Amino acid sequence: MAPNSDEIKHSNAIVRAFRKTYIALGFSKGYNALLWFHLAGAMFGFCLSRLPYLAIDTYFRKNAAPGEWFYFRQPFYRAGIILHLAVVLPAGLLAAVQFTPVLRQKALILHRINGYVIILLVTLANISGLMIARRSFGGTVETQMFVGLLALATTVSIVMAWVNIKRLQIAQHRAWMLRCVSPP
Repeated sequence: MAPNSDEIKHSNAIVRAFRKTYIALGFSKGYNALLWFHLAGAMFGFCLSRLPYLAIDTYFRKNAAPGEWFYFRQPFYRAGIILHLAVVLPAGLLAAVQFTPVLRQKALILHRINGYVIILLVTLANISGLMIARRSFGGTVETQMFVGLLALATTVSIVMAWVNIKRLQIAQHRAWMLRCVSPP
């Protein structure tokens, strides 16, 4: 059955609105905007949804995995979880914004400053993640190994991205940054 003229007009209006939006964000292709919305939007939404966990004595305590709060009350692990949450959540929010093309095109200095802030935050997140790995989610060997592997992968990715941008290899820089923030 062929679509009627009202459906065609409605479809074209949606396409026009989408095109206008993704061009305003700096994208030249619609599928890149969809991927950005899907991946960066998911990370942004996840980080926003986890912000209440910063209330360590109330929200985190009530929603921690079984047995975690016992260890996270101790000064070393408490400092580790507070530091981890305080740096990884803003890093995720800033990283989602960092991949918006209009930021790179119109405000390059802001993109650079934001990038250096993200590097600092991710480094601190890796350190604090390693601090709490022994007690997080039961502290099994598998959990500790995964946290260590994740810290190593993100650190290597950030170093490679930084080296590539210093060499003005933009495509490789972008690829390494995507590897850093994308799930394995």
